[in-house]
Parts: sequence; C-alpha cells; structure tokens
Amino acid sequence: MQALPGNIKAMARKRIAGLADDPRPSESKQLEGHAGHFRMWLGAKHHLVWLVSEEDKLVEIEYVGPKAPDLCDKLKLKRPEE
Repeated sequence: MQALPGNIKAMARKRIAGLADDPRPSESKQLEGHAGHFRMWLGAKHHLVWLVSEEDKLVEIEYVGPKAPDLCDKLKLKRPEE
C-alpha cells in the first residue's frame, strides 16, 4: 500500500476497516469462478481484492493496487473456464 497515491491509500484503509463489519459490501463483486474472493474498485484505476473464509471467520486482503489484466495470475488464481 505504500506505493499507492494518498487519496487511494486513505480510501483503501477505510474500505479494509469496513470489511470487519461487512465482508461483502454492496459495491463489491465476487470474482467469477473463485468462491470467497471479492473485489472492489478504489477510484477509477485501483482494485482491492480479498478472500472471505466463513469457516475461519476471516477476511484476508490479497491485493491492493492498480488494476492489472493479469491480476488472476498475480494472485495465483486460475482463470475461469469459458
């Protein structure tokens, strides 16, 4: 998060803190083909990606940064079958 612009960093911190109360906020979307993984836009060019583990009652932040076309690869997630 250190490399994020100040406004995006502040937004990311606020959204991450909010996940403690609501791990699936209305503005989030589940990653297609990846149960438990969610994403949300931070501004126009950045994403926040996290994993919700019901079993462990845990929210694990997986990525905060610029949207990348190879995000699934960076997170070691298989692309959904088409």
